[in-house]
Formats: sequence, structure tokens, C-alpha cells
Amino acid sequence: MTAGSDSVLELLPKVFAAPGEALAGAERVLGADPPPLHASVAHQVIGIWQRDFGDMRLALDHLRRARDLAARADSAEREADVLGTLGVALVHAGRTRQGLAAFERGIARGAGHTRARVLYRRAYVWWVLGHHREALEDVRRAIPVLRQADDVIWTARALTLRATVHLALGAVERADADFTAAEALWETTGQEHDKADAVESRGLAAFRSGDIPAALRLLDEAEERYAKLGTPTFMLDIRRCEVLMAAGLAPEALAEADAAIGVLDEIGGQSTRKAELLLVAARA
Repeated sequence: MTAGSDSVLELLPKVFAAPGEALAGAERVLGADPPPLHASVAHQVIGIWQRDFGDMRLALDHLRRARDLAARADSAEREADVLGTLGVALVHAGRTRQGLAAFERGIARGAGHTRARVLYRRAYVWWVLGHHREALEDVRRAIPVLRQADDVIWTARALTLRATVHLALGAVERADADFTAAEALWETTGQEHDKADAVESRGLAAFRSGDIPAALRLLDEAEERYAKLGTPTFMLDIRRCEVLMAAGLAPEALAEADAAIGVLDEIGGQSTRKAELLLVAARA
């Protein structure tokens, strides 16, 4: 990678630090007739933004273009990284088989640090799909490599994910230890969206521990952080609905789910999140 490539690559972590700035920066790169490698990064940035905050159809289009441009640039590491991002998007779009195939190709194409990031993303998808043991296996393979590479951002993400999986398996103490370690790393970064996600995860931990008031307080704090960034909060909406239901506030949970579904339909967002919200609404 050249110095110019490094400056373009800085847009990737910025998606979860300053999402709007990252999107604008990627669009500027594409407007300057960039070489395939730089264009691949820019399309990946836009694809991530659309995947998590916007229209899934646009996300898939940009991520496929990013993958093809990486192949044209003959960069196996770049292609592997994009395949990991594309795998997440495909699963969230309801195309699980295609998504898992993208991960297999990404793991085969990447090495070392890049492969660890792809493993982390597949671990996240296993968690989304409810395959917790597989999620733990992948994230445990990823964490030592990410630490060795001194990659603070991805190590913190991996620890946060492992904590979330531990919660799903009922291992609250292990989850708390990982959340604490992740928070210490996040405080050394400017990853504001990731930090909001960490607060949201703490809210989930409080809920799993039976402290509903603390859970609602932490979810409210996370929502305020997301609002400052102008990003949607669909996973938080799902978690708040769960907490409200546990508190016996079914009408409030139903209203929350209905409002979130309306926004999700309007922007063409993740089908997996819509399915979860519909399930919450049905239970309310």
C-alpha cells in the first residue's frame, strides 16, 4: 500500500467514528477518477454505511463493486477484507448461504491480520444466526492475531462480540470481563459509534443480570450517542423492546417495534432486523 492508499484506508475506521464524514470522503474519492485499489476502498466505505445505516440494496451493489475492483487491482488482502464485509451484508439481506460462501472465500484469500478481521465478521454473523459455539470459535481465533497486530479497534470489537456471545450463553461474569477490557480499549480511540455500541451492550448485560432500570438507562444513553451521529438504532430498538416486555410494558414495546419497522421499511434496511422486530411486535 502506498501513502495515498493509507489515507484512503483511513476512511474505513471513520465509518464508525464519524459516519457522515466517512461517506462524504468516499464519495469525493470516487469523484476523482481513482485507481481500482482506492475505488475499492471507497465503494466498501459506502457499502458499509448503506448496510448499517441505509439501503441494503445499495449496500450490496457497492460492496460487489468493491470486491470486483479489489480483484482488478490484484490485491488478495483487499479482496478478502471486502468479502468479509459483503458476507455480513448478504446475511443481513437474508441470503445466508451466499454470505457464508463469501466468508469462506475471504478466509481463503486473506492471511494473518486480514484473515482475523474476516473471522471476526463471520463470528458476528454466527451470533446473528444463533450459532453461538461457532461464533466463539471464530472470535477466539481472531483475538490473538488482532492483539499481536496491535489493532486496538478490531480487538475491542472482537472482545465486545465475545462478551455478547457469552451473555447469550449465560456466562455473565465472562461477558463482564470482556466488556470491561473492550471499554478500556475504546477509550483510547475516537470510534464514537463503536463506543455507543459498547454502552448499548452494557445495557444488554444489565438486562441479563436482572437490573431493568439500569438496562433502560444505558440504552437511553446509547440512543443519545447514536443521535449525535445521526445513525439509526434498530438493534437498540430490539433490545429496548425486550426490556420493556420483561418490565410488563407490552404496549410501549409494541409502539417501539412498530416505529422501528416503519423506519426500516422506509430506508430499505436489514431484513434480519425487520424479522426480529416483527417477532417482538407479535409477542407484545
